[in-house]
Amino acid sequence: MPASVSVVIPCYRCADTLPRAVASVAAQSLRPAEMILVDDGSDDGTCEAIGALEKQYGADWISVIRLSRNAGVSAARNTGWDAAMGDYVAFLDADDAWHPSKIALQYGWMREHPEVAVSAHRSIYLEPHAPLPAPNVQETCPASQITKNRLLRSNPFVTPAVMLKRNLPYRFDSQKRYCEDYLLWLQIVLDGHKIFLLDAELAYVFKRIGKTGASSHLLKMRYGDITNYWQLWKSKRLDVFRASALTIYSLMKFVVMLALGPQRHYAVKQRVESHWR
Repeated sequence: MPASVSVVIPCYRCADTLPRAVASVAAQSLRPAEMILVDDGSDDGTCEAIGALEKQYGADWISVIRLSRNAGVSAARNTGWDAAMGDYVAFLDADDAWHPSKIALQYGWMREHPEVAVSAHRSIYLEPHAPLPAPNVQETCPASQITKNRLLRSNPFVTPAVMLKRNLPYRFDSQKRYCEDYLLWLQIVLDGHKIFLLDAELAYVFKRIGKTGASSHLLKMRYGDITNYWQLWKSKRLDVFRASALTIYSLMKFVVMLALGPQRHYAVKQRVESHWR
């Protein structure tokens, strides 16, 4: 039986990388029940690539939703989430991939811990055109709870690492272009839901740290980080003193990032994350 998981992949100008992402889902040792590809108004060969994948893997497994205009990754993820039929939803970006045991391990863990609303795991960062590494064999993975204070300090995982309960009454903020995923995790944990981090590297993220993708827009990301705290204040999830303190803390991290450079800052962050495990 397939896992009761709906995989949502937002697709925008990704004809070159989407086949790798879809293949990594199809190669899961425990296959998810469905994959939802949301074409976010692409104007290149993405539409044709999606059609070829639908034919290759079957329209009974791949569902395609086409948006009439480019609405952004959050709107595309929300569209897929709304259409999902599985008990759980897992998100994957079109330029990333998964370890073959990702669904088996994470879905199995979620089934064993029904009180947990969201789980995530660690990721491996690779150069954009690097080959997939030989997957290490993992049968179990220890997990630790991500507390409110821990999550408020920083976001310890990426969206392709997340699996959550489909019926959660939340969605990504489609008005935000930076740190919108982090805002969602914060809303969930501050409302009292449990989030756990699995100590296993089950996603491959193809981004050159500090040089390509959203990671190069340091100032915009920092602004997104800070506005998250004030959105949480407006929704009464944080008081004004906590929001102010976190704003100062975020600005201090930004100064350190500028001083070290993105790549050195990422290395330091990884060491700190290891200390917090």
